[in-house]
Amino acid sequence: MKKFRAFAQRTGLDPNIWFNNVELGAAKILGFGPVQYVSNIYKYYIAYQLSVERLNANRKANEGMRTQN
Repeated sequence: MKKFRAFAQRTGLDPNIWFNNVELGAAKILGFGPVQYVSNIYKYYIAYQLSVERLNANRKANEGMRTQN
């Protein structure tokens, strides 16, 4: 990570932000495969978080309907 962050900083990018910054250094040093892997994992994480939020919202809505009846 130190190498990736240093690369980002040398090239005028933010060494504290992964996407479109540090990931470019990682891709240059390691190749695109590991960078794509991290990107895919992050996409799954976001999808999971959205699913959980939707589930919780549905539960709250259902509880509200039960208390009205």
